[in-house]
Amino acid sequence: MIDKKGLKKSASPGGKNGKSQPKDGKKEVTGEVKKSLGSLFGKVSGKDQLELEIDRLNSHLVEMEIDLKTMEIQLSKKEILARDAVAARQEAESRLNQELVKMQTLNHELETIRAEAPEKFEFRGIETLSPSAMEAYFSKLSSFRTPGDDLLTVYLPPGTALSDVLSEKIISYLDEETRVLLERLNPETGLVLFYDIHRMISEAIVPSIPIMTSAWYFKDHFETGALEGNLEAECRILILLLHAGESFVGFAPDRLAFDAEELVRSSVKEKHTKGGFSQRRFERLREEDIAHHLAKVMETVNKILEENAPVDCVIMSGESQLLREVEKRLPFDIEVIEKSMDLKLEKISGDEVMRNVLSCRRYLF
Repeated sequence: MIDKKGLKKSASPGGKNGKSQPKDGKKEVTGEVKKSLGSLFGKVSGKDQLELEIDRLNSHLVEMEIDLKTMEIQLSKKEILARDAVAARQEAESRLNQELVKMQTLNHELETIRAEAPEKFEFRGIETLSPSAMEAYFSKLSSFRTPGDDLLTVYLPPGTALSDVLSEKIISYLDEETRVLLERLNPETGLVLFYDIHRMISEAIVPSIPIMTSAWYFKDHFETGALEGNLEAECRILILLLHAGESFVGFAPDRLAFDAEELVRSSVKEKHTKGGFSQRRFERLREEDIAHHLAKVMETVNKILEENAPVDCVIMSGESQLLREVEKRLPFDIEVIEKSMDLKLEKISGDEVMRNVLSCRRYLF
């Protein structure tokens, strides 16, 4: 470019763009250089992070190895316990098998004794004692005394065995005959054993009212108080004597007399002894007669119960078929006692029924 004087102007110090260069001559750091430096520092930083991660993993590995050792120790202890448990179980099973063999042997011996008992052992006597006879019995029994504690009294409720009440040592005082005969007895009302270890007295009383509590005494006299109290206790009783065609229903508020009594009669065919169709037809008619008689009995029972509730217990005797049916039809849950009595109802009074029902059985060993 030429100015007015015709002189050529020089280029400006800033170059093409008019920008001036730094006076120290150093070049500016370009973007590429910055990028390269950043990459270098980034690599250095990533290495540190990897080393930290490796240290963390190594530390975790050590922890896992410690946990593994701990678990191995615990497993070893459990294996020892398991072996001990297996050994204990085997020992227990061995002892159990020994006890089972022993029990089987004893049961076999007991069955052998029972099989031989009908021929070998018999009761010396069996008798029925009325309430008044029981008073005299208690008077005589209580007068018996010994210098030492030689007299054993045992109260056994229904379904209770000697071994449920007495220790083996006490049972060993009883002779074999007494033990076997006691096993043979299984009364609905339980029993009371009176036994002198010198065998001057060896007998049992089966009461009319159930024994409720088991007990035993070794004294210089027989303990009769609980039995006397049992037989004198207040008890509201319904008495049923059941036979096809003729049954007795009575209610007694005490043990003295009936407040209500009734003899129920129906026409029931006798049993048929011939065979064939006629027998089957006859038996069917007989069953119908018995069902009719049973309905009449239950009508009387329900009427007496309605008029005299509550009732403490029912004492029944008679034919098993009628006993089962009446027991199922009783209108409430009540204690039922079955007794074996052979009474001719057409020839017996209410007082005689009461005396027989409340009588006790005496068994002499």
